[in-house]
Amino acid sequence: MLEEKFDEFFSEFYSDEISQLFLSFPKKRSLEVDVQKLAEFDLEVFDNLINKPDETISAAIQALKSFNKNPNIVFQNNLHVRFTGLDSSKAPLIQDVGANEIGKFIVVDGLVTKRAEMKPKVSIAALRCSYCGAYYKIEVTNEPLPQLCPECHRKGLKQVDEESKFINLQKAEIQDPLERLRGGSPASHLEIWMEDDLVNTIVPGDRILVHGILRIKPQKTPSKIYSTFLDVVSIKKLQKEFEEIEITPEEEQKIIELSKDPNIFEKISASIAPSIYGYEEIKKAIALQLFGGTPDKVLADGGRVRSDIHILLIGDPGSAKTRLLQYTANIVPKGIYVSGKSVSSAGLTATAERDELADGGWTLKAGALVLASGGLASIDEFDKINDEDKAALHEAMESQSISIAKAGIVARLNTKTAILAAANPKFGRFDVSQYPAEQFDIPPTLLSRFDLIFPMIDIMDEERDKKIAEHILKQHSQEYELKSFSPIDPETLRKYVAYARKNIKPKLTKEAAKVIEEYYISLRKLGKEKGAVPITPRQIEGLVRLAEASAKARLSQKVEVRDAENAISLINYMLQTLALDRSANRVDIDAITIGLPKSKVEKMNVILQIVKDIESKTKEKEAKVDDVIKEASKKGIDEFLAKKLINELIEHGDLYTPKYGFVKSVAQEE
Repeated sequence: MLEEKFDEFFSEFYSDEISQLFLSFPKKRSLEVDVQKLAEFDLEVFDNLINKPDETISAAIQALKSFNKNPNIVFQNNLHVRFTGLDSSKAPLIQDVGANEIGKFIVVDGLVTKRAEMKPKVSIAALRCSYCGAYYKIEVTNEPLPQLCPECHRKGLKQVDEESKFINLQKAEIQDPLERLRGGSPASHLEIWMEDDLVNTIVPGDRILVHGILRIKPQKTPSKIYSTFLDVVSIKKLQKEFEEIEITPEEEQKIIELSKDPNIFEKISASIAPSIYGYEEIKKAIALQLFGGTPDKVLADGGRVRSDIHILLIGDPGSAKTRLLQYTANIVPKGIYVSGKSVSSAGLTATAERDELADGGWTLKAGALVLASGGLASIDEFDKINDEDKAALHEAMESQSISIAKAGIVARLNTKTAILAAANPKFGRFDVSQYPAEQFDIPPTLLSRFDLIFPMIDIMDEERDKKIAEHILKQHSQEYELKSFSPIDPETLRKYVAYARKNIKPKLTKEAAKVIEEYYISLRKLGKEKGAVPITPRQIEGLVRLAEASAKARLSQKVEVRDAENAISLINYMLQTLALDRSANRVDIDAITIGLPKSKVEKMNVILQIVKDIESKTKEKEAKVDDVIKEASKKGIDEFLAKKLINELIEHGDLYTPKYGFVKSVAQEE
């Protein structure tokens, strides 16, 4: 009866698709069927699919086979009906999928965390009786293979592997999407099994909607406790990322009205971590980071420009860096918070590891940045991240992808993630007289990937201290109300950001582009006059991203002059606080991008040249430190600085000490 129903259903709704399927077979082996159409056609068949999926899917496949009129097509358990279209808004959390769903057809919304290699699975088993020689071929289902011979009724049936037919099987693991979890609830995981043409269609980090049948399997040891897995019927990749939050028409109207406020950007930035006093520039930067630039821009040569904004906070302990990071991770629709000290074995990026999922084989496991793709990753203790993950971060931050080549697994995973990171100085407190690269275990090449870097310094100022104390104590008083601190409540802000990211794709106007161009040229001209590099072409892209984010905050499709000025003010603040070469009284971006300002590099080169000149005049080809310092003073480098530069050159490997009181250049030794 079910088969006849599907004959009618396919004839009415899918005749063209079926014709195309058999023309493309075996390259195409699946017919995708919308269950909503099935429900309209016959509600009883739809209910049967939900409650008795094995029986219903088998009937659908048999009905589909009957449409084939080509005698040359031979089916070997490789024709599929892939049902899809269950209401995803009612999909249960993985943590809620349990005994009630066993054996039923369900839909699950998940984030892929692991994927094993594919393995062959028997689809048609060839069996021969070892007693009477009887031979059978049977289609493999979820039931165990028979062992009793139908001819001689003895337990002698054995599988003949060479004559059996196999199909590809691949196991993976999904977890609850981060944005669906609130209140610190841990993400639950579910194993999924994919067969035939579903194999190798997903990678870790993908957000997918999975339709399948929940099945059970016994634990390895004899037990009454079983584990579950989802036998996949169909997979649909989702692009539900930062932007996908449900917004009602009333909420949309409220958001549009809110955007008309001339002070909307100030209100948004004031609503970022309102319990923390001050840090206006940093809060403005984080507000822009929430919105991000215009996505999916393609250059003339086919290259893509990232739209996500990366920010690094560096400074003193107790300056509320961690609280800013945690607040931001919670306010975004898709956010993840990790600490550099406690990054797991998968790290921030991705790793290959041995796992039971692959029966002891290698699986690809996604790290924090892959899982947060499409959202924001808050990384505390950024300077404590291990060296392997630091190396991988270069690609993750600029190209927004992770290339994996481990244990024979070669893959490329997306990390379309905005990064908000925080780091502590090596010696406890931030020293404004030293350069950032000298105070943190972060390579300058990685520092240069951040669009904005801000110091957070604990300044002892009586007036400021009084205001901080009042701000904190007011929150503990009986009169405290959230509205008195936050102009926009967190839920409204979350939806405002989501609406802007989904609907607003601002373009740069000629006027705004002119402002950015003039700013860049004026800084470069000033740098040329003073002998430094105050800004590089990389900062132009950062300025554009920030200006686009400013336009998004106003729900404007045009990047105007005021947006460019917002971006410039933040870049200026960073340059004046972190890229100021105090020894030469000039802005030098090299202090951030290569770790040393040009003035210091020049002095180090002078010291190196002095060492080489002295070496060339001595028999031992070495230079006495006192002689180097004496020559350096003639060139305007005082004794204290000369000693410091010599020690740094030794640390960097450019010089070494063959004996006490002497130095030798590595180049000379070679």
